[in-house]
Amino acid sequence: MLNNGESDNINEKVEPKKKTCNGKLIIFSVYPILLLLLSLAGYTIKSNDSSVVYIYKTNFIEVKKDSFLSERYTINILSDEDLSARLKDTVYTTLDCWLELRIDQQMLYQHWRNGKVTTYPVSTGNKYLSRSVESRPGLFAINYKNPHHLSSQYNNADMYHFMTFNQGIGFHSLDGTGYYYALGKTPSSHGCIRMRHEDAAKLFRECPLGTLVLAHSGYTARTVGFAPKDFEYEQKPSKEEFKIMLAKNLYNILSGNYYTKERYYIVIDPSVIPTSGVYISYDKKIPERQKLPKTTYRINSTYIDRLKVNKEYTDVIYTDNQEYLSIVGELEDFENETEDYEDEQYTDEELIKKYFRNPIGILPYFPPNGSTN
Repeated sequence: MLNNGESDNINEKVEPKKKTCNGKLIIFSVYPILLLLLSLAGYTIKSNDSSVVYIYKTNFIEVKKDSFLSERYTINILSDEDLSARLKDTVYTTLDCWLELRIDQQMLYQHWRNGKVTTYPVSTGNKYLSRSVESRPGLFAINYKNPHHLSSQYNNADMYHFMTFNQGIGFHSLDGTGYYYALGKTPSSHGCIRMRHEDAAKLFRECPLGTLVLAHSGYTARTVGFAPKDFEYEQKPSKEEFKIMLAKNLYNILSGNYYTKERYYIVIDPSVIPTSGVYISYDKKIPERQKLPKTTYRINSTYIDRLKVNKEYTDVIYTDNQEYLSIVGELEDFENETEDYEDEQYTDEELIKKYFRNPIGILPYFPPNGSTN
């Protein structure tokens, strides 16, 4: 059951577990475990039949309320470090695959909607060759396809199953197999991504125009996920709005505000992505700890005697500003210990320039051989 802004009463009583040993009754209290909850900001409570209650900043999700905190349960604790681990700014596609170019590995990974990953050895641009550029990091989209392209810059060289994503840089194969020695090992091209003939042909068949290409050398703050194939915006953002949303999402995660600022679910229109690509924060790391919303735990307990504690679970109260979890004990407030981050103020235009545009993706132009230009 999804409850956005409304919470059901939780009045179930949980008796301590009892065990008999040599005729003596031993009471196992979960009270110390509940106290441990107070020191941490993020957690889940899971019952023996896989019911889970999640507390988020903007909504309260409850699954199978009737089994919540049943007689047998475990409590899994998540710290702010846990909630910050492996976070990425995710951009979504409705296509069946997207491409990850690992420049540092000289490998290309084709990620499929069903979880399958196809791997191809490649050879990228070598900046030390004459009239050449090294491959650049960024988020790109395939914008041109030609089964047999003739290079306008390199003596009409034959380029088979050519697909560009970064200006004139693209995937392709060449005549012969002499260049195969470098595939998966070292950069050897003037800028394009060289592949085996059968690999380039397969990729050409399976990747339509608009397929996303995420190029990086081992680190990126952005990643790509799959949206429902039939996804449609009720009101599609304009190109400028897409740019602002992409910039704000990246800025917030880099400034430690992944959980405290509004995030946009971006199913990207590939036409929004410039040929120079979108910035992926290849040079700036995501903080190890993100700020978390403040949470107050309300605890009430009634002692009948020294051996037994009656625990009464009352409402989980939701507000727009913070969550209140009413459990057993007395009222105490706990603040999350997070690193201090500087929140700079930017205009939309400044955000786009700093967190959307990818100036490193702009390539130099080399005129055709023999040209005086």
